[in-house]
Amino acid sequence: MLTIMKQDLRTLLKNKPIMSYLIVYPPLLIILMGFVCSGMFSGDILTSYDYYGVTMIIYLSLATTIILPEMLFGSHVKLANQRIIYTPIARSKVYLAKLLVAISLSYLILAIYLILFNATGLVNFGGKQISYVLLLDLVLVTFSITLGGAFCVLIKSEDLATKLLNILINVFAVLSGLFFPMTIFGKKAAQISNLSPVSKVTNSFFGVIYDHNLGQVTSTIAILLACSIVFLLIIHLLYRPEKFKE
Repeated sequence: MLTIMKQDLRTLLKNKPIMSYLIVYPPLLIILMGFVCSGMFSGDILTSYDYYGVTMIIYLSLATTIILPEMLFGSHVKLANQRIIYTPIARSKVYLAKLLVAISLSYLILAIYLILFNATGLVNFGGKQISYVLLLDLVLVTFSITLGGAFCVLIKSEDLATKLLNILINVFAVLSGLFFPMTIFGKKAAQISNLSPVSKVTNSFFGVIYDHNLGQVTSTIAILLACSIVFLLIIHLLYRPEKFKE
């Protein structure tokens, strides 16, 4: 399994679109959105960089959902994956190796940015409470990546799964106020936005940062982990690379 993980890590590091997304997008989106939307925030308690620092990290964590489908069934890894399948190794070790690499690398890069922005004071990620934010983001990345894998094995098409997941993530991001607070559209829009599960996650991030609400974080983590376990079971039951024709 360790050998497969090393191979997957090398392959993922060579994937320019994914690595560019993980390395370039976090500072670009946070700084750009924070600057452009600075006039929408008073800056007394919450600056535009504080708001978009949190929401863009959530958005980027959710968007890691496209990584595992690429590692499981992407055209450039398909033949290598099939060769592994026909070797005397448990099928579970194949997808678990890819899952661990996807989660570890994605989270490591995002966590470095979280710590860096928090340390420089550009974004308030909780100050000394940042460990709770880091934990919550780890669980969110785990949820997103397992969701992507489960979605892909259900649809049996890496390309279609990636397109649908991109649409789904972006729709939820907009409706949940990740790109702009829904309160600017009125109270009714804000109330509808709060029904979104992404809004619940966002509220947990802001709750632990500004209110030190650990109870809300605990319940959010429990729900995300429970969903991740369900997604992992789906992957375990349906992951059959030899039957994947695309």
